[in-house]
This record gives sequence, C-alpha cells and structure tokens, in this order.
Amino acid sequence: MTTIQKTVDIPPDHRLRLDLPIPKDIPAGRAEIQVIITPFPPTSSTRRPFEGLAGSLKNSVIFGRDGVELQREMRDEW
Repeated sequence: MTTIQKTVDIPPDHRLRLDLPIPKDIPAGRAEIQVIITPFPPTSSTRRPFEGLAGSLKNSVIFGRDGVELQREMRDEW
C-alpha cells in the first residue's frame, strides 16, 4: 500500500477533479483508493499568527518571575 498526500482547495461547486501522479512502482490495472478529507481550521485575516499564544506563560513557574532577575540568572549561567 502506498500513501499519497495532497493539499487541495475545495471549489464552490464541491466537485474535486484530481490529476494525481501515481508512483511508477504501482502496477497498471485495478486498484483501490481511499480519500480522507481533513479540513484545515478556518483562518481569519484580522488575527495575527501568534495572537493565540499571548499570555500563555503568565502562570509559568519560570517565566512568571521578575523578568530582569530571570535574565540575570540566564546570563550568569554562561
């Protein structure tokens, strides 16, 4: 069995036409194929890529401390 993965855009008419190159090691003749559709999460043009991470370290044991003190400790390690 060979797995081929391809990212496609679903057109408005929801009819997908594939021109899928098949590896040469697959013999000509009948074959069974499977199509698994995994939609990507919707993207918003107004949202910045890292916006969802903002504040995620506020309860961190390491990064919840005083920033200047943490920087000094990190420099002193070197």
